[in-house]
Amino acid sequence: MKADILITVLSWEDRYFLGLEKNMLEYQPSKVILFKYSNPLTSEWKKENFLKTRELVGDKLEVVELDSSQPNDNWFAFKSVFSRVERNIKVLVDITTMTRETIWISLYNCKVNGCDTSYIYHKPKPGGYSPEWISRDPGKPRLLYKMSGIAKLGAPTLLLITGGYDIQRLDSLIYNFEPKQTMLIFQDGNEYRNKQNFKDCQDLFRMKYNIELLFEYDAYDVEASYKLILEKLNEKENGNTESYLDNYNIVFNSLGAKTSAITLFNIWLKHPQVALSYIPSREYNKEYSHGIGQSYSGKIPF
Repeated sequence: MKADILITVLSWEDRYFLGLEKNMLEYQPSKVILFKYSNPLTSEWKKENFLKTRELVGDKLEVVELDSSQPNDNWFAFKSVFSRVERNIKVLVDITTMTRETIWISLYNCKVNGCDTSYIYHKPKPGGYSPEWISRDPGKPRLLYKMSGIAKLGAPTLLLITGGYDIQRLDSLIYNFEPKQTMLIFQDGNEYRNKQNFKDCQDLFRMKYNIELLFEYDAYDVEASYKLILEKLNEKENGNTESYLDNYNIVFNSLGAKTSAITLFNIWLKHPQVALSYIPSREYNKEYSHGIGQSYSGKIPF
């Protein structure tokens, strides 16, 4: 499949550049839009990959500078970039090294501008994630502009989070939103770290917040994840005749695999009354991941 435009975000990870090489060969884009966030903590780490990107992509490259501390200014920068994209053009969004906020804003603008949009995600090589912390020191959560849902006055809040390895960020989300109900969904499988992470979260959040709605799913199967989450939201809470989807103001947050952000976006497309939220991290591990492994891709059903 050929893509007219490839959209990606500069990262220091080696899978960023390995994925870019793979995308250029397989999709042969006519243009590459590279979002380049300024961040004093990571700017030095990214320099080598930026130089390699310019050499590989050449005059097909458009670099868009963004400031990670200025989400409002970034919104208008995204809007300006996508306003120049022709309708019905084929766009491939490489979500591998994007923040969830960047994923959702990119997809939203693709929708508004009538793009034929697909995504691709490159996992690290097996065992390629750092065994230590990945990100930490969370900032304040925020709802996304134009994707903040339709609030029902007087209704309680349900916070639904696809969990990852950053338990501190997950804890901060629950603390800041103070939902009446929280639904936590974690990656399944036999991998030791996933099993231990699920157990640790069960022990902590059941005790700290009395959370009982904990489930497992395959984050990389977007279609099955979509069905599972909607099924859980359409269940009736004890004592109620209507579902969680009917009774609550629902806020989504993705902390798991980036493909879970695609799942939640697809649900938002069908149920725009739900809200998408993002919580930044202020510190990242330089050894976040290594290598490149399996790739996952699909179309966005606008």
